[in-house]
Amino acid sequence: MLRVNSISRLLDWTVRKTQAGLSSVVVGIALFTACSEPPLGANFREYFSKTEAVALSGETVALTEEEKPLSYLFNMTFFDSLILVNEFPDREYTYKLINLRDKSVRPFGKKGEGPNQLLSDAFYFSVDRKENRLYLTDQVHYYIHDMDDLKNGLDEPAAKFTIDQQEKRFMGSTVHVDGYIVGSMHHKRFCAYDIENGDFIEVGEYPGGPSMAMANQSFFMNHPTKNLAVYGMSRVPEFGILRVLQDTIDVTTYAWGDTPLDVQHGPVGMAVVDKKGSTFEYTSVAATEDHIYFLYSGKTIDESSRETIIQSGLSHEVFVLDWEGKPVKRYLLDQPVRSIAVDDQAKILYAASFEKEPGLIAYPLNEP
Repeated sequence: MLRVNSISRLLDWTVRKTQAGLSSVVVGIALFTACSEPPLGANFREYFSKTEAVALSGETVALTEEEKPLSYLFNMTFFDSLILVNEFPDREYTYKLINLRDKSVRPFGKKGEGPNQLLSDAFYFSVDRKENRLYLTDQVHYYIHDMDDLKNGLDEPAAKFTIDQQEKRFMGSTVHVDGYIVGSMHHKRFCAYDIENGDFIEVGEYPGGPSMAMANQSFFMNHPTKNLAVYGMSRVPEFGILRVLQDTIDVTTYAWGDTPLDVQHGPVGMAVVDKKGSTFEYTSVAATEDHIYFLYSGKTIDESSRETIIQSGLSHEVFVLDWEGKPVKRYLLDQPVRSIAVDDQAKILYAASFEKEPGLIAYPLNEP
């Protein structure tokens, strides 16, 4: 089976021109356990038409990168004084850790089949700020790292566990949410796995049935401390907010169109294909106690060359919502970027720059 996910969007398009996104069936808001709400407007940007737009100017963060400079920055997250950067195409390590105290960069997440090593296709993470822990997974093993250990250069996990997924398998991005692992599964759109007792909570059907799962993938980000998560689609104008309860998951979906993707079965497995004229939508997300930050493209994908495909996935627009899904503010960056992270205490938006070469940019924020 071909494994496709939102984080590897640009690389997959360069190599295979395939990708998955989450399909939507309603224009407006729909809650799995409630009725529909009023329409949101014609598209995602119109949903923000009454919000303030603030222009931001950033400064390059001077880093000591030594032998392995930043190169991909597919996604990132901030915690305490560290930024975890996804560099999964690297042959040896999946991540790099940026220490903002001394501006150093070190490889992290060794690939391989040895003890505490990540399988080569590992690129999922989430931060539990309540317990001061970082969760990593390669879709087989889950590793829990103490943040204080990471700040002190100690990269061995403090704990680890494995989910038995013989019949119920997570697909793509997963995050830790208040004692649960949350994501999409091959047979259900949303699932929460109780780490303590091993139970699964499953909700939502795939349009077209389980065979369309690969064409309906999402990427997730958890709330720092509460039982909430947000998902976004890289190729479909849809995002949503999940609340994990004791025996169900409330999912509020915000959608402006259907998936342009389809799943085709071939002699060697399944592949995801799409229609011409499709667009990149939500390309990166950051979460704080009060707000959700989406880096949003909305550009038609230009397949003329590798460079035009990459440029289609970059954006200079960051849209801010609260955890009820209400629009708050728009930020207009001074250059297109690939991914974002937010330091909520210092009020700094960090972004992955590709204007000249891959690097880290810091944008001072006004209070949303």
